Parts: sequence; structure tokens; C-alpha cells
Amino acid sequence: MLLNLGPRVKVIPGGVNIGLLIAGDGRLILIDTGLTESNAKKTLRTARDETGGEVVAILTTHAHADHFGGNASVVKRTGAAVYAPARDEAILRDPLLQPTLLFGGADPLDTLRVGFLLASASPVDQIVRGGPLVVADIEIEVIPLYGHSPGQVGYLIDGVFFCADVVLPDAILEKYKIPYLFSLTDHLAALDHALTIPCQAVVPGHGPILASIAPSVGTNRRLIDDVTAALLDIVVRPATADDVLAGLLDRFGADPADAPAYYLLQPTAAAFLAHLHRMGQVNHRIANRRSFWEASPAKE
Repeated sequence: MLLNLGPRVKVIPGGVNIGLLIAGDGRLILIDTGLTESNAKKTLRTARDETGGEVVAILTTHAHADHFGGNASVVKRTGAAVYAPARDEAILRDPLLQPTLLFGGADPLDTLRVGFLLASASPVDQIVRGGPLVVADIEIEVIPLYGHSPGQVGYLIDGVFFCADVVLPDAILEKYKIPYLFSLTDHLAALDHALTIPCQAVVPGHGPILASIAPSVGTNRRLIDDVTAALLDIVVRPATADDVLAGLLDRFGADPADAPAYYLLQPTAAAFLAHLHRMGQVNHRIANRRSFWEASPAKE
């Protein structure tokens, strides 16, 4: 099923919303491809059946497996060129980097080498950066939205803003309690930037199509504020990073059931700590062979 957002802009809705752009001469462009080969096959079948065209390019928003896991399958079947953001493109080429990053830069546990965290490797033909981009004669604006991943981008086409995972819907916020972030500092800037993008429709990576991104930005920012307040309360007394994470999990009722769930939350807590340290709200010190975090003294 296709959702029609304009003569050249369609969406294939699902667990991940996949964009479909229709260029001249039957050329098609996908925005993301979903998690698995099965997703990729269904996407190609829908695109071909509904338009009679063929996919010639993939615009990847960011290097999380659920967004690029189908790339290899689409490329195998179509020869499509893959466009990917700087920094994230390294993970597309070598997906083991993602669980490695989550595991503190070390050789990751076998239990982290799973489909949700470890996609099939994707070729990358062109690195994209913020600004104008022309693919198959379609003019596209690349929107930097760093934070959820190191180099996440969105794409603006004909007034439709594909905003990737800069905002997440209520259902995901409720399920994951504290969604994964690479950088809180960058993510906050991305939320502000997303509000400035002129558009008639917003297509998030997950959830329903939006008329405006503003309400979702507000919901996502309130969760960030709640996590920040809880963290600052936890570090009133010196706490290790493990103490901070355990405290946040208790306060938000999050109960990670396996290694992937836990190791998505651990670096997210670190992203909050790094941001608050950068803002002068927490101090960091090494003592007694441990790493401690503590709220900064209130300024008079």
C-alpha cells in the first residue's frame, strides 16, 4: 500500500516508514529500506507494482539496522546506488561497528550480534551532507539531524520532510522508556532545527504521518527534561555510571530483558552525562579506581 503525499512523493508505511520518490522515466528512489531482506522484497514489490518503475537509488537516513538492513537486498536486485550520511556511512559498510560502539568499543558479545543491531553490510556510493542534492533529476534538501546517531539526516522533497528518528511516537517512547541517543547535545540542536523546516507533511521514521512536527518535538523534549531531572537527582551524591543507569531504570520503570536492551540504554545514560558535564551541571572525577559523577554546586 502506498500513501500519496504528492505527485512525486509516496510513503510505504510500516514498522519503519519507507519513502518512495518517483522521478522521470520510471526511476524510483527509496528513503530507507527497513530491517530485513523480507522487508526489502515487499518494498520492491510494492514500488514496482504500484508505479511500474525501478529503484535506482536509496537515500539512507542513518545507520541503524532497522533503517538500512534491506539495502543489500535492494542493491542486489536493482543495482541501486546508495547515499548515506557522513560518519554513519562507516557503519553501513561495516555493521559490526554498531554493536562494538554499544559495547564500549570492545569486541561485542555474541548476544549483541543480532539482527536488530547487526544488519547486512551495505555498499555506499555517495556520502551526503547538509544542503542541496540532486538524484535522478529530483531536487532534494539534506537536513542535518545529528544526535540519534552520529550523522543522522532527514530529506526534504516537494514540501515533505522525512525526519528519520529525530522524533519518536508515543508508542515507542512508552515501550523503550529512554530511547537510544548517541549525543544529547546534538539531538537537542536537531530538535530545534527540525522546527524550522518549512513543510506541508512530516514523515517520521516510525509512527503516523504528521501535519506538523511541533507536537512530537514537545513530547520528545519533555521526556528529555524528565530524564535530565531524574539524573540530576541521582547524582546529588557521587555516583558511578552504573549507579546512574540503575537509578534511571528504577525511576522510569525500564526493565531491560536482554543484552541488546541493556546496552542501548547504557550509552544513552552516558550521552546525558556528557551533555550535562558540557553544560557545567555535573562534575566528573576519577577516585579510588572508579569513575564518579556528581551534581555541580549551585552557583550563587
